[in-house]
Amino acid sequence: MDILALRPVPAAAVLMAITRRCPLRCRHCSTGSLPASEEHPGEIFQRFAGTFAPGDGPRLVMLTGGEPLLRPRLARSLAETAARGGARTMILSGMFFAPRVPPAAGEAVRIPPAIDAAIGAADHFSASLDAFHEEEVPRESVFAVMRALLARGKDLSFHVTGTGPGDPYLRDVTAAIRREFGDRVPMLVGRVGPVGRARTAALAVPSPPSLPAATGSQPVPGAPAGTASRAAPAGADGAVTASEAGPTEAGPPAGAGTAGSALPCAMAAWPTVGFDGTITACCNQDVVDHRPVPGHLRLGHAGTDDWGTVRRRCLESGVLRALRTYGPLWLAGAPPERGYCETCRKLNVPPPAPTPAAAFVERQVRDLQLAGGGTGFARRYGCPPYDDLVSLGHPERDHDF
Repeated sequence: MDILALRPVPAAAVLMAITRRCPLRCRHCSTGSLPASEEHPGEIFQRFAGTFAPGDGPRLVMLTGGEPLLRPRLARSLAETAARGGARTMILSGMFFAPRVPPAAGEAVRIPPAIDAAIGAADHFSASLDAFHEEEVPRESVFAVMRALLARGKDLSFHVTGTGPGDPYLRDVTAAIRREFGDRVPMLVGRVGPVGRARTAALAVPSPPSLPAATGSQPVPGAPAGTASRAAPAGADGAVTASEAGPTEAGPPAGAGTAGSALPCAMAAWPTVGFDGTITACCNQDVVDHRPVPGHLRLGHAGTDDWGTVRRRCLESGVLRALRTYGPLWLAGAPPERGYCETCRKLNVPPPAPTPAAAFVERQVRDLQLAGGGTGFARRYGCPPYDDLVSLGHPERDHDF
């Protein structure tokens, strides 16, 4: 929950999609990941992480994809480099390495050594679990891995994705996780959106309303996820979740809205390093994938810019500050039927003048979101009525981000 509570804080974290590749072929994958999808030199990401400095770097680094644990040595190196720069690291995985045949009762689960080392180097590990992943990896196998990690004292969570609040799968899987782990492992529950392979009619995913609840992690971090946030922060698994976790199809909080409605966007807070090293201001999958990136959403490139430069651009951009305070519909004076994220991508207006009143409103909006904490973020961007599940196990934690 501490991770989600940071989501409205500009530049508090950075998402890194370190590969688009994934050995799974989940039908809902937002990034359309395949075993031979694009992958760029790890030195790009390592160079950028090397510019983090204690006191000035991000507080959290979220590693996503694709499947980040296809590059376990890079993931471990990034986690170790981030730690030297004062940051904690979270990994979001689609759990491709879990055994295809669940281990028998009492049988130890084997995690490949390089993957085990990468998970060990990270401060938090999150597993994606949904009906589409279960077509590829058995639920009990995922549980077996998570039980083993929990027994070691690993800080864990689940990114769970369904088709909406009434999805019987969500009722079943969230109850199963609570039983299996005794309410010690939190869950961010999101909704699949029409992104990537989930756009196909065969998936039978209902189209969201014009102002959908963002479930992109990103995020999640996702974020996400390819978390189409990508929970979230996206999406690593291609699911559309808010964390963060990974690149996601982010959107606004639920609400009808009217022309020019003020609907602040918390997704324009954490820089996202895309598969090719391009750094964007949000984890929306269309922004992450398409070139050129709209000028107001491009923060730089991991191969040439340092964190200090990217952080400054994120904090000082008048358009990004206005997006975080008012949202794109207000900036463009656009009706909600035009689409929240689509309006943002096509935005071509000057930012409001930097006045003391504007700065006051900006602080108020940020503070209101912070006051809601992780549960408040999940309520606005996740899948009600499951928002409170992000707080499971929280009182027992001995640290926060």
